[in-house]
Amino acid sequence: MDLLSIVVDEVALEGLDGITIPTLWIRLEDRQPGFPLKLDDCTKELIWKSLVINSDLLFYELPEERDDVVLTDRFKDIDAETGIEVTDSFTDTPKDIYPIDVVPENKDGIQGSCAFFKTRKDVTKQVRSKSPLTPLVSLSEALERYGRKLVVVASQCLRYRALIGSESDPDVKLGSDSYCVLERVGRARWQGELQRDLHGGSFRVDARKFHYFRKSLVRYQLVTMQSYVRRMKTGQQQHSILLLLKRFHVNRRTKYDILMEVTSNFLQQCPNQFSTVIMLREQLVVSIPLSFCRPCLSSLLLVVESCLFFS
Repeated sequence: MDLLSIVVDEVALEGLDGITIPTLWIRLEDRQPGFPLKLDDCTKELIWKSLVINSDLLFYELPEERDDVVLTDRFKDIDAETGIEVTDSFTDTPKDIYPIDVVPENKDGIQGSCAFFKTRKDVTKQVRSKSPLTPLVSLSEALERYGRKLVVVASQCLRYRALIGSESDPDVKLGSDSYCVLERVGRARWQGELQRDLHGGSFRVDARKFHYFRKSLVRYQLVTMQSYVRRMKTGQQQHSILLLLKRFHVNRRTKYDILMEVTSNFLQQCPNQFSTVIMLREQLVVSIPLSFCRPCLSSLLLVVESCLFFS
């Protein structure tokens, strides 16, 4: 992907809400793999000009300024031995600067979530000339005039393609709610979204209804799902599903993968790769870190014992 395509991709991934210029710099700084140029004033001006002359991008002025995006890394506290997220203290949840407000079906085929869809003002004509497509204002002038009210929004085609990737069928039709789930997951990039956080927080619907939203995304293989476990400060474990776009999927070992690996390694060391259930149980109790909950270990032992019984 070339330099300017990377910039457009970041705009498209931000969804129908659009992206402010300061947040665009944050996204480019955090992009993986890294953005190839240093984001100095010259580079930023070059990027601004490329955005302005792109006919697939529109510029809007919001009724109020939007805060910059705050990036977090959900994987920095993952215990390598257990695959469980562990935190010693409660952290403040960043403000959601993209509240869910599903745009209903419309004749223009616009899909997505946008709190200011009807109230934001199209200022594209104040930013670029129509023919030829040239900037009417510089980056500094645009920021001085609009500040953090100015957002760049990619076309429906660009936004949808950024979400489904080049391998999926662009003619696949999604319901408005399902599309907004996909949009939300895409905006999270490599971090993904926890299903628990989506249905209980962002969308505020019960788990059954959210499962219906997710159903078409799974059927068309637009998202991947991974088991995710978070251990609270109280010691209680929360189980959820991590949703990611296919393009951002990374295979991460779950706690059950780790448990099965310990079992496999132990059996490999046994004569003829054979062990009694009692020996296996004792070995697992010794080998498994204390941070694993005992119910998980018991569940694994039941699975292993069943396999040994029927083999």
